[in-house]
Amino acid sequence: MLAASLFCFQIAGVSQSRVGISAGVAFANMKDKVEGTSRPGIMTSMILDVPLGKKKNFSFHPTLSYVQKGQSDNILPGSPVDKQYTALRYAELATDFIFNKLGPKGGFFIGAGPSVSFNLPSKSVTVIAKTKTSTIVTFGKTPAQNLRGVDYGADFTAGWRTTGGFILSFNYNKGLRNLYSGLGTGEIKNSYFGVQLGMFLNNGDGK
Repeated sequence: MLAASLFCFQIAGVSQSRVGISAGVAFANMKDKVEGTSRPGIMTSMILDVPLGKKKNFSFHPTLSYVQKGQSDNILPGSPVDKQYTALRYAELATDFIFNKLGPKGGFFIGAGPSVSFNLPSKSVTVIAKTKTSTIVTFGKTPAQNLRGVDYGADFTAGWRTTGGFILSFNYNKGLRNLYSGLGTGEIKNSYFGVQLGMFLNNGDGK
């Protein structure tokens, strides 16, 4: 995380490059044999925008984010469990290439690119009779672990930015790696829809 942050600031020294920060919410879910319901979580990001070409219609737009993923499990009728959910935490690097349509007051952008997510301390939570019990989620390649570790996927982004440097962004991230670590066949994949509001710290000429 620190190395990636330093790398972003070094690239930001290139003429016309911008560094920004943003925060918002991620609505996450996990694809499994038995799917749960979407679970909202915190998402914070550091943004880098590097124009490609003189017209600035295209740019390289890597984003380093802290993302809360996971899902809320469906509870069967008559179960003593009040609530059960998986709270996964990741440091995610999305490397999007975007198209910018800019005007005098700002403009929209749209793009896509690959992403890689590194697992952070995570947990599964069960609530019974208002008593919460947390269990650490373990990551690895053997059946003894709950999930495989590093995740990767495809990121799709769109949004609006003003000439003053404010950004409203939306992204959908589709996990492509099967995180199932058990015996036999199985499939677990992450996905989330994110909404963030942020601003560029060095906005340059705003165009």
